[in-house]
Amino acid sequence: KTSNMLSLLLYTASISVLTACVGANMETVVGVAGRKVTLPCRSRAMNQAGVAVCWGRGEPSLFTCHNKLLATDGAQVTSRTSYRYTLSSRVSIGDVSLSIYNVRVSDSGFYHCRIQIPGPFNDQTHTVHLIIIN
Repeated sequence: KTSNMLSLLLYTASISVLTACVGANMETVVGVAGRKVTLPCRSRAMNQAGVAVCWGRGEPSLFTCHNKLLATDGAQVTSRTSYRYTLSSRVSIGDVSLSIYNVRVSDSGFYHCRIQIPGPFNDQTHTVHLIIIN
């Protein structure tokens, strides 16, 4: 068990170094299988009219939400692939964090939050690396 924790710690440290190299809009979240995890995403742009948000799985694409899990038009959820995915109740103050209930080890991987702001090249993207342990 100690070697598993040490391996996880070293892995998390290496991801932290990768995060520093890739950019400031990437975070790592560690969760426990069977529980809820929250993937953070915040933006002041949520106060603007016409701003939509989507959460996707994997690396973000340049112009769209890749492997979409959940989407909102800024006021309400417009699509969701599973009821295990919910959006923060604080969207109006810029918190568009994604909660995943009853997480599984297979949920581990990269996720991205895309804040779709009207106009060309205005979107904001945040990447989260999720690690689930038993």
